[in-house]
Amino acid sequence: MQTLFLVPAQQLVLELASGGTFLPMLKTLIIKAKWIGSEWDETVSSASLRKLVIYCQGGCADLLNSKSISFDTPSLLYLVYSVFVAEDYPKVNLTNLVEAKFNLMLLDEQIEQIREPNDEDDVFLRLGNVLKLFAGIRNVQKLYLSANILEVLSLCCESFPVFNNLKILRIRSAEDRGWQAMPVLLRNCPHLETLVLEGLIHYVTGECGNACDCKSREGIVSSLLSCPVKKVQIKGFKGTMRESSMIWHFMTSFPCLKEMEVVYAEENDFTTIFEILGR
Repeated sequence: MQTLFLVPAQQLVLELASGGTFLPMLKTLIIKAKWIGSEWDETVSSASLRKLVIYCQGGCADLLNSKSISFDTPSLLYLVYSVFVAEDYPKVNLTNLVEAKFNLMLLDEQIEQIREPNDEDDVFLRLGNVLKLFAGIRNVQKLYLSANILEVLSLCCESFPVFNNLKILRIRSAEDRGWQAMPVLLRNCPHLETLVLEGLIHYVTGECGNACDCKSREGIVSSLLSCPVKKVQIKGFKGTMRESSMIWHFMTSFPCLKEMEVVYAEENDFTTIFEILGR
């Protein structure tokens, strides 16, 4: 068998015979779950797996953070990961990953804790463990991030990994989600060629100021000046003054920029996150 699709289920147990191996030639694994219980430690381990899709289905109130999730998939090339933030990521063996698409779902109280960090708060420390996940995918070439991801990554800016192989970065924005992690993200992609922004309007904070012009840039060196990106694509443009100002900021700040593409928003322009992650 090369492809296994797991539909929503309350519980799935796969037992291996002593010394046996489960589906040693499996290439594609798609897990569609209604919930992931907080008491579970989960591990995906396969030497043959090339494509892995994990996403949750159902209302947010019914979904809980897993205790831990580990990936031991050295041959994996393509990963879609759309679930709640786990408490920890003990092992992330994704050294050959080419393309990754992430959407970490967050509760409102988690957003509040991110914006008012407390180093001694258990929730704050658990959210910061997302850094382990991103350190494990630092060889990726194409990276797709949801607006929630940028909020979580703002906790990891001081020790964020360098993505030396990243060529294409795609980010979806939201009016109630900040860009605090955008400056360090752009600085740590030294070979980035294409930046795709699905929406420009975001929650304004003091930390996003050197990647956009939401606040005065006086005395601040823009992170865009060190970014080698050659093409910027803006999707969902609505023609507002704020958006136009940001586009001008990009055009005058990216030193290697050769192409700027702006796509106007249409009705139902933005698809669901699952459709985006599944492309």
